[in-house]
Amino acid sequence: MLINKENKDDGVVISLKGKIIGDSVIKFKQSIDEQIDAGAKWIILDLAQVPMMDSSALGTIIAAFLKLRERKGKLALLNAQKGVVNVLNITKLDTLFSVYDDMQSALESINS
Repeated sequence: MLINKENKDDGVVISLKGKIIGDSVIKFKQSIDEQIDAGAKWIILDLAQVPMMDSSALGTIIAAFLKLRERKGKLALLNAQKGVVNVLNITKLDTLFSVYDDMQSALESINS
């Protein structure tokens, strides 16, 4: 799995490439935690190139959402592929996370 971070104002867009399963979840969690600990007020996770993720990856996203919410921050998901959207729907996490199809909509949600 590859991780690319792009800082914007008081937040960060994290673009991911590859499956977020097994050992790659540790790297994913560390990357998100580093951003939150560094003071990011919001995170957009770009999942355009993530074909699948496991339950540990979902747990990492939930933990990030909760940490950011404690700090009055936000988390949004961008460009989730069908397999990831299906997992979010099955687990009812689609009611917790907003999933956007374009960067403009994701940024507007973060800034509202």
